[in-house]
Order: sequence, then C-alpha cells, then structure tokens
Amino acid sequence: MPLPAINVRALRAFIAVYEEQSFSRAAQRENATQSGMSTQVKNLEQQLGCELLSRDRKRLDLTPAGEIVYRNGQDILRLMLATERQVQDLGRTVSGLVRFGMIPTLTRAALIPALDSFKRDFPGVELSLVEEYSFSLMRRVLNGEIDFALVPGGDLPVGLTAQHVGRDREMIVSRPGLFADRPHLGPVPLSVLAGRRLIVPSALNVRRKGIEATLRAHGVYPAEMIEMDGMLATLELLGASDMVAILPSAICHPDKDGSRRQLNILNDPPMSIDYVMVRKTDSPLTRAARLMAERIAESTDQILNDWADGAQYGTQ
Repeated sequence: MPLPAINVRALRAFIAVYEEQSFSRAAQRENATQSGMSTQVKNLEQQLGCELLSRDRKRLDLTPAGEIVYRNGQDILRLMLATERQVQDLGRTVSGLVRFGMIPTLTRAALIPALDSFKRDFPGVELSLVEEYSFSLMRRVLNGEIDFALVPGGDLPVGLTAQHVGRDREMIVSRPGLFADRPHLGPVPLSVLAGRRLIVPSALNVRRKGIEATLRAHGVYPAEMIEMDGMLATLELLGASDMVAILPSAICHPDKDGSRRQLNILNDPPMSIDYVMVRKTDSPLTRAARLMAERIAESTDQILNDWADGAQYGTQ
C-alpha cells in the first residue's frame, strides 16, 4: 500500500526545526505553536516510519533519512513557491514590496545608482532597506524579515543560499598627506600600518578576523587598535585625524578624487573580500525582488570595475 503524500505543513515544520535548532524558534518563524511544531514533526516521522532528527547533546542532527527529506524538501518547497509566483506574474506589471538588506560598505556608493534605475523602470514597487552588518542581515533573511541581503562571503547559516556578486580589493585609508611619500591611489605594503593608530571593525564583523590574522602573519603591529563599526564615523575620523583603516574599495569610491581622504591600494600582501547575495534556500525571490537584486549586483560590479580607470590596484 503506497504511503500518503507528505503534508507540506509538516515538511515546513521539520525544515524550520532543523535550521533553527529549536522547536520554539521554529514556531516563531512559522507563526505556529511549539506543541504544533512538535506534533507536525512526529507525524512526519510516523508517516515515513523512521526518525528524521537525533539529539546530540544540545544539537539537533539529521539522521540519514532526515538528510534525504531535508535536501529534497527544500527543493519541493522552492519549486512550489516558484510555480505559484510565476503563474501570478503572468501578464502583471512588476509591483509589490521588496525588503532587502545591505552592509554599509555597499550602501555608500552602489545603492543610489541601483535605486535610481530600478524606480525609473518599476515605479510600482515599494522598497524597504535595512542597513546592518552581515550577521544581523543573514538572521533577518533566515527569519523571513527581508527577502535577500548583500553581505561578505563566508560561512552561511543552514537554510541560506548564496550567489556571488563580486570581489573587492582592500585599501588603506587615511587623511591626505599622512603618508607623504605615498601618492594617492598608489600601492602600499601592509608594513605602513606599523606604529599607526588603526580603526578596526568589532569582533562580530566578518572582516575583523581576517585583518588581525594578516597583521599577525606579517609581523605588523599598530600602536593602537580602536574598534568602530559605524562607517560614517570611521570615514569622518580618517579624514580629520592621524587614524588609519583598512577598508574595501566599494565604500571608498566617493573619495576617488583624494580631496578628503587618501586611498592607497594594499598590495603587499593584497587583501580581498567577496560579496554575495543571500536568500532563503526554500523561498525563491519574487519577480520584483529578483529584479532589485540584479540591479544592485550590476551597480556593485560597475563600482568595483571603475577603479581600472584610475589605478589598476597598484600596477600603475
């Protein structure tokens, strides 16, 4: 006798419980009760005749059967939603609400061109932007608070899918004339930071570990390291003090002329950062969200490639 079809609600409950590693957090995510989530998962296990989750200390792990159900279940939910949205989009103008997030590194230069072109082509779409750092943005995507986010590449929480957007190059940023022997946009080695007052991101920022590891590996020791996550405050301090910072070129693009801040391409060693667009694995983007994500990716790519007009990362 064939098994009855898997209940979609039970499948969503199982996926949410595993990704959140908690029945209570999964219940909040799915707008359900904790007991209801537990019942849905138990019913699914009973229907399939096997356990899907095993508890190891304080962690929920997938059994071999659970791995199959989780992997295929994501595909099933994604295809169902994609089918619904494609049918709904037939013959419709692009409209609706797009909720998205960006790290401050990208909002300063890449956001405005993307917004201008998108609103010109799709005036019926309402936009809502959250500007935060990567950890918070990924959690918002996973919780369904925003549709997608542009963040630095790295380890992803379970339940998120990433698409590569571009690779950026790190620069050393200072007030004009602080490095008198180094021309604006010229290459500099990491050693110029020795004995300097260096602004660094806080420990939760994904770039912090990379900066500290690179400094240690090359024996470069600043006189002082000052934690600061506010990008606007960081840029103001860099333009008006003897502090320096390692920043991606994307946020430095408005300072390309060198009038307020000096930019020098870090080339010994070179440091880079990848940007990715993340979304929930089991939730395909709406047409409007997909188009907005594409515009931001295009704008980011233009900003990153524009440096070739003035200095090809220190080769001139």
